[in-house]
Amino acid sequence: MEGLFVILLCQLVGEIVVRTLDLSMPAPALGIVLLLVYLWFADRRAGLEDGTAHTRVSGVADALLKNLGVLFVPLGVGVMQNYRLIYEYAGTIVVAVVVSTLVTLMVTVGAFLFASRMSGAGGAGDGH
Repeated sequence: MEGLFVILLCQLVGEIVVRTLDLSMPAPALGIVLLLVYLWFADRRAGLEDGTAHTRVSGVADALLKNLGVLFVPLGVGVMQNYRLIYEYAGTIVVAVVVSTLVTLMVTVGAFLFASRMSGAGGAGDGH
């Protein structure tokens, strides 16, 4: 129960902060960052070998992930109910998916190259 409480509390705090400060970021993203910070501090406080907070939260997270497929049922029903709308905008949807995929790939490669240069791990011309 404690692990579920921690996960839900981090989500709730994330929602409150995002709505109160009118941030332009998803509340679940902030909640997951808060959960990461909590786990880091809990492990530091208890000692690196203990990791009991991590174990409690990971048990709940594993149970939630095992049942994640159930959450896609409403999505499938929504798609089936709006098939005409999807058919009408199919071209726009395909363009959006292709363009966003290409942009994501380019940004990922750029970030990798930047991180590689910053870490000193040069390319093939460095002799590494």
